[in-house]
Amino acid sequence: MERKYSAQFEQLEKKISYTFKDKEFLLLALTHSTYAYEHRRFGLVSNQRLEFLGDAILDFIVGEEMYKRKEDWNEGKLSKTRALVVCEKTLAKEAEKLDIGKLLFLGKGEDATGGRDKISTLADTMESLFAAIYLDGGFDAAKTVVLSCLRPYIEQALTGELVFDYKSKLLEKAQTKHETHTVAFQVVSEDGPVHDRTFEVAVLIDDQEI
Repeated sequence: MERKYSAQFEQLEKKISYTFKDKEFLLLALTHSTYAYEHRRFGLVSNQRLEFLGDAILDFIVGEEMYKRKEDWNEGKLSKTRALVVCEKTLAKEAEKLDIGKLLFLGKGEDATGGRDKISTLADTMESLFAAIYLDGGFDAAKTVVLSCLRPYIEQALTGELVFDYKSKLLEKAQTKHETHTVAFQVVSEDGPVHDRTFEVAVLIDDQEI
């Protein structure tokens, strides 16, 4: 995949409602380290520095939004809830909606082994994209795009509907302030290759399967 701006990148700009003044920022945000390494003779760099910056920007914007909306929450609850929104799974899910995977500049080996669908790569690219918007258009532009992309997840997180760690959530529900129940997990069946097993697990509360 040749590293130059084309119509498919324009479609991404339309989806996020932001047009880059300097297209190089967008291209850089989509450049994986494997692609940069394979083309190092041309002086290309990867999106890793953007990812670092984007992580900080994302934490601040989402944190500020929650701070303003939940004045009665302490710092622990705010941090835990923010983590649900800025986590790898959430960012990768949004990247999939934007079809970012097909736009990535990947090394040949990374591309051949499914790099376009890797959750970690997609999440990292979203952080890079937010940083690229910040550098190209400033903080307000980045904030607008971040909140536009992540608004549904923020709303779900604030109402307790955004859950990825279901096991911890179940344990939390079972051991409330007023009642304590014993919770156990029992493997019922397993399937798939050794390196990618799928398990069916039964949940028992007070020795009763639910």
